[in-house]
Amino acid sequence: MTTTERFVSKPFALPEYERAQFDFLHLAVKGLMKTKNPVYAQIREAEPMENMPTTQNTMPSGEVVATVPLMMETKVVVKFDDIRMRNLDYLAEEVDSIAEERITHFMRHFYDTFARTCEGAGTATNMAGAPFTFESYLLSFSKMELRFQKDGRPILPQLVTSPEMVKAISSLPPWTPAQQKQWDDMIDDKRKEFFANRRHRKLC
Repeated sequence: MTTTERFVSKPFALPEYERAQFDFLHLAVKGLMKTKNPVYAQIREAEPMENMPTTQNTMPSGEVVATVPLMMETKVVVKFDDIRMRNLDYLAEEVDSIAEERITHFMRHFYDTFARTCEGAGTATNMAGAPFTFESYLLSFSKMELRFQKDGRPILPQLVTSPEMVKAISSLPPWTPAQQKQWDDMIDDKRKEFFANRRHRKLC
């Protein structure tokens, strides 16, 4: 993910003070955004750039998933009375409000991009309004490419999903012996596929 930031200076202003204020607000807002959303906190940052092009990812099926850069504008209200009175509480509230607004817009864009990428890669599972069940959970994992440790233990991916889906997964009843066997068989098939592909790559 990359971002661009800019600030507008006014006549008779002191640019060096404005720049310092801008840098402080930028770092404070970004830090708060990371505390508000653990998924955002794990996203690696790229170097800032002036122009952000539309990115395109070509899936194995040949489908191209395009992502347009997200543009966000933030207005900061500075009250001179609060500055004169050194009201740091007001500044903290302002920064928190900005961070809340920006993380909401950013994560909406992130999940939209994530969903379109999964659909293009063929790993998405459309429930079409049906309730979430063990079969849905099994189907979702069966579409993923899993990795395994040397001793054969699966390295399950970190799930990134909505709070509603977290509740749905948590509310699933305990697996029956038949369901556990379905899960174990799926994992075993993927284990065989994983190590077979590794042997093939070594031979090549």
